[in-house]
Amino acid sequence: MLLVSPCSVSTALFCLHVKTRRRNLNFRSRQDPTPSTYICTMPPKRKHTDDIPQEDESKRYAYLKPHVRRVPEKTIKSKWTPLPEPAQEKVKDMFHSLERPVIMRNQNERKRIEAQGAVQAVVRNLSKRLPRMPFPPITKESNFDYESALNEHRSLEAHLATMNDSVDLLKAEIAKEEALLAGETKSLQQMDKNAKRAEAERKRQTKNEHPVLRQLDALPQAEDSGSSEFVLLGAKDSQVTLDELETDPEVQGLMKQLHGHLQSMQSNTAPFAGLGDAITRAQAALDLYSMPND
Repeated sequence: MLLVSPCSVSTALFCLHVKTRRRNLNFRSRQDPTPSTYICTMPPKRKHTDDIPQEDESKRYAYLKPHVRRVPEKTIKSKWTPLPEPAQEKVKDMFHSLERPVIMRNQNERKRIEAQGAVQAVVRNLSKRLPRMPFPPITKESNFDYESALNEHRSLEAHLATMNDSVDLLKAEIAKEEALLAGETKSLQQMDKNAKRAEAERKRQTKNEHPVLRQLDALPQAEDSGSSEFVLLGAKDSQVTLDELETDPEVQGLMKQLHGHLQSMQSNTAPFAGLGDAITRAQAALDLYSMPND
C-alpha cells in the first residue's frame, strides 16, 4: 500500500480535471467539425538578470522540499498501522475541502457538474481506501502541538524575566560589596602606612635611647620583683656619713651628672610602661642626697 499525501491528492485531482477537459474538447470537435485554427504562440521569455538575485535571496530562507524515501514492504506490514478514527475524519474533511477549488475553476455549469462528479468519485474512492491504508507510527518529533509549544514559550519567557531580575539584583549587590571592599582596602592601606610610620618613629627613638635604658631592657625582669633598688657596695664596712658625702666635691659632681642623666632618661622613657615608677623612686632617693640639712 502506498502513502497518500495531500499534495498527491491535489495533483491527482488536477490531472483528472485536465483529462476531463481534453475529453470534452474531443467530444465537441466531433460534433462540430470546423477548420483548424492555428494559434500563434509567443516564444518563451528569457530570464532576466533581475530574477537571479531574487532566487538567491529565496534560497536563504527555510522551505519544505519533497523527499522520496523508500520503505521496505516488511516494515510497512509490521510497523505501519491505519489511522485512528479522528484522524480519518480530518483527512476526509480535507478531501472535501479540495473539491471547491476544482469546481469553482470552471465557469460553465455543465463542466462544473462534470468536474464535481469526477472529484467526488476520486474522493469517494480515497475515502473507502483510507481505513485500509497503513501509515507510519507517530513519533515525538512529528507530533507537534502548537498550544503546548506556545505555553512552554511563555513559561520560558517568564522564567527568563525572573532570571534577568535576579541578575540585576546580584549585579547591584556586587557593586555595593565592591564599593565596601574598596573603602576597607583604602582604610587598610592607611593603617599600614600609620604602622610603618610608628615603627620608624620607634626605631628613631630607640637610637636616641640612653645606654642605661638599653641595659635595663636587656636584663630579665622578675614578675615578683618590684622596682629596682640601688645598693651601695661595702656600705656595711664603711663609716661615711651623709654630711661627709655632701661636702665631697666629687660626689656632688657625680650626683649632678647622675641627676641630669635621670632627667633625660625620664623624658626618653615616658612612653614605656613600667619604668615610670622606678624612675620616680630613683629620683626621690637622689633628692635625699642633694637636699640641705635642716
